[in-house]
Amino acid sequence: MNDQPVHPPSLPPDDLERPVVLLVDDQLIIAEALRRLLADVEGLEFHYCRVGADALHMADRTRPTVILQDLVMPDVDGLDLVRAYRNHEPTRLIPLVVLSAVDDPVIKAKAFVAGANDYLVKLPDPVELIARLRYHSRTYRLLLRAQALQHAEKQRLLAERHAETVHARNTLIFALAKLAESRDTDTGEHLDRIAAYCRVLAEELRATFSELNDETIHDLQVASSLHDIGKVGVPDNVLLKPGTLTPEERRTMQRHTTIGADALDAILARSRDDRLLRMARNIAACHHERWDGGGYPAGLTGDQIPIEARIVSVADVYDALTSRRVYKPPLAHDDALKIIVSGRGTQFDPRIIDALVRCEVVFHHAGRMLHADKEPAP
Repeated sequence: MNDQPVHPPSLPPDDLERPVVLLVDDQLIIAEALRRLLADVEGLEFHYCRVGADALHMADRTRPTVILQDLVMPDVDGLDLVRAYRNHEPTRLIPLVVLSAVDDPVIKAKAFVAGANDYLVKLPDPVELIARLRYHSRTYRLLLRAQALQHAEKQRLLAERHAETVHARNTLIFALAKLAESRDTDTGEHLDRIAAYCRVLAEELRATFSELNDETIHDLQVASSLHDIGKVGVPDNVLLKPGTLTPEERRTMQRHTTIGADALDAILARSRDDRLLRMARNIAACHHERWDGGGYPAGLTGDQIPIEARIVSVADVYDALTSRRVYKPPLAHDDALKIIVSGRGTQFDPRIIDALVRCEVVFHHAGRMLHADKEPAP
């Protein structure tokens, strides 16, 4: 998804009626007078900043619901500070009440143009000041609440849209996988078993490969179903041949890796950010590569082969060995395991083989549950 969530200012946990006031004024006498004036307001929180240069930092720390800003400061122009509040994201929406020594319409207009919400001549009438502080504080809190609700609704819609997209994509993947599976009458529950084997191996490899998190492992289970999607492009006389393939037929069969990769590349051209489809493409292209470089189609070696393809490679070979085919009976688990372990460091990534050995009981059990035919007794 390209939609990036926009996080609104966090909603203060306090009730709507409780103002949090920040006074920015260099005059201690004014500050003390206002502190005493507001001391009897129940629940009001009062903060004071004497240096204009510290005002933004103080506002970030105290999270006021109203800022009382003096216009005449020795270290900074009050109007410049008002503009700075409006250009600073944490204070952009906080109500600003300008305090001035004079009731000058020109100065008042400049204050409003700079971004002030209100203008009071100091010292203001206590009743009026408290009423305005409550009004601005309540308005600000209601604004944050509305933004929080709007953000939650946007996230809900994004999640709903993402779920619909994922469902449509997974339906497409399932249909493509079944299309490839339908061409090979010997597959049985092959796709389900491959997904189960990949899950068991990936869970065992979590500590070895940091990229194998919950989301990646789920994607691997789904993407593994497309490992042989390229077989739709292999002629029946080769794909369904019960005997040994000739060298030319073997080369034809090997083309299923590039056919599958090309087909998924065409889909990715319209959905480049889809990580699952990219994983499926890597699996389709590379699940017959070998750790020592002797595989196909590109002769990749070691970590050049994507981790997802290395895992599927082990799962695919194990399933081929332990499944019945028209040209062979199924091997027992122990015999299949010995053959795969013998390929450690040549055909397969040693770390994946070590993981297979560690979890071979669970691996074997997963296969037995999903096999349509019983394995021969060991």
